[in-house]
Amino acid sequence: MKVAVLGGGAWGTALACQAARRHPVWLWVRDPAQAQAIRSVRENVRYLPGIRLPEALQVDSDLGAVLAQAQGGLAVIGTPMSGLRPLLRQLPAQLPVWWLCKGFEAGTGALGHEIARDERLTSRSGLPPAA
Repeated sequence: MKVAVLGGGAWGTALACQAARRHPVWLWVRDPAQAQAIRSVRENVRYLPGIRLPEALQVDSDLGAVLAQAQGGLAVIGTPMSGLRPLLRQLPAQLPVWWLCKGFEAGTGALGHEIARDERLTSRSGLPPAA
């Protein structure tokens, strides 16, 4: 199975490393300079120092390219809760997604499943998301 892990902090990187033990994985890192640094040393020195990235793990800051690699597979969101809604808005409706964010959304108090329901349903209906 192809896997895209969205979020290049400690949590996302750790998830990507584990998934890459069995699957081809693409890790999306928001900052291009950080993605390049991770690629060049095969380690996320900033957020997960001392852990070497598996060879099956690719790193990119181009969300479109990472999502293209995951077609027919799975997207895993490993960001803070504040990143869940914006990322869900950018995912193709047909791409299965797991989110591993904890807590609730600042301002709305929404939990992850409520945000996902809003975004996934409204993206298919053309309605604006509830805020």
